[in-house]
Amino acid sequence: MGKIILLNTPIGNLGDLTPRVLEALKTGETFAVEDTRVFRDLLGHLGISFQGKRIMSLHDQSDDGQVDKLLEYAQSGDLYVASEAGSPIVSDPAYPLVVGAYNKGIKVESYSGVSSPIMALELSGLPPIPFQFHGFLPRESGKRKKAFQEAGYGTHIFFEAPTRVEETLGELAEVLPDVQVAMVRELSKKFEQTVRFKARDWETVKKDIMFKGEFIFLFHNAAASSSMMSGELKSLAQDILENGSGPKQVSKLLSLILDRPTKEIYLYLSLNKRKE
Repeated sequence: MGKIILLNTPIGNLGDLTPRVLEALKTGETFAVEDTRVFRDLLGHLGISFQGKRIMSLHDQSDDGQVDKLLEYAQSGDLYVASEAGSPIVSDPAYPLVVGAYNKGIKVESYSGVSSPIMALELSGLPPIPFQFHGFLPRESGKRKKAFQEAGYGTHIFFEAPTRVEETLGELAEVLPDVQVAMVRELSKKFEQTVRFKARDWETVKKDIMFKGEFIFLFHNAAASSSMMSGELKSLAQDILENGSGPKQVSKLLSLILDRPTKEIYLYLSLNKRKE
């Protein structure tokens, strides 16, 4: 049986290519890639001939039939998987293939390399633990604002298209004006840039930014842990303080805090009460 090998390719600077990935590109015979033209260009830049190599596509629009075809091949030979840049898993199309491989008992390996979300986190100067990577935000303004409103405690990492960065960060400034933000663009490339600012200062900061290239922005939500005491949770806690509580009220309160079903908590409390 073969295996699936995930290749982490450079996100800009070819010097970030690891020796193990380079060797795989030289000696590998069968590849599933996000963009065949970009992959051939990469081989060309590295002086690697693609003659004799079998290069198949695997992208976000690939149907189940293509995934099944690739899995069938990997059952008998090694299949190397690469995206346009970075990890073929992080916001890229290899996830269904990896899940399918595990379901069929096919071994999966990863040849590591640079990852743009981690590199952005390193440059951000924001607390690294905990962090959450969200990928691309929705195109709709209302959904983006909701995502910001629901962001919990910690550092949050987002991809965004250059055509929407200005609008999106304006919405962040509106929803969470006090959060610390870091915006990075063109990671590992000639015009790499890191800008740190408070969200409320976006209108001033944006004048010095060129809205071209690949953008990642991060923000640290330090107040989310205290913001839990709001809305329904605050109202329910106040009612319990003023009027006392029964099992159902306690269960509902714990449900809101723990994000677990009220019935599950009520049953747990009832069973444990009987044991006493």
